Amino acid sequence: MTKQQRINVIYKSNVKMALLQGLITFPMSFFTVGLIRSDSLNGWYVTGVFVCLLLLGGIFFKANRVEAKLTEREDAKIIIARRNGYMFALFVIFILSFALTIKLGWMYAWILGVAVGVLYGGYRLIRKQDERLSDIDPEHPMLKEIRLDNVRD
Repeated sequence: MTKQQRINVIYKSNVKMALLQGLITFPMSFFTVGLIRSDSLNGWYVTGVFVCLLLLGGIFFKANRVEAKLTEREDAKIIIARRNGYMFALFVIFILSFALTIKLGWMYAWILGVAVGVLYGGYRLIRKQDERLSDIDPEHPMLKEIRLDNVRD
């Protein structure tokens, strides 16, 4: 499969998954805000956040399977799984660090600092995985190549 065909397949899969992610993100934000505003660790809010994270993890896992099917190289499949796992972990850490800094009563400058630090560290880690994937399977697109500008039907 050529690089262009892979970009088309991955992009179309990502568009389908984006709708589900959006539908799950709304209750996730509701439960996260409820958890922040409650005086104790309310079981309903914790359960809601946990269930939403499980559902989002399932969506990331499905997207990972679609992308990993496009290559025959086992090394590339491992890196794809690792990169997508890092993306999910980055999302979880970003949400939880934001919630934790608010819950601890830190100033908003600290929230911004923690959020930017988490995003930058995750970005560097994901870029490194992308570069390794490009070395192993040059026909597999990098994350920055999977966008609407590059989709050709």
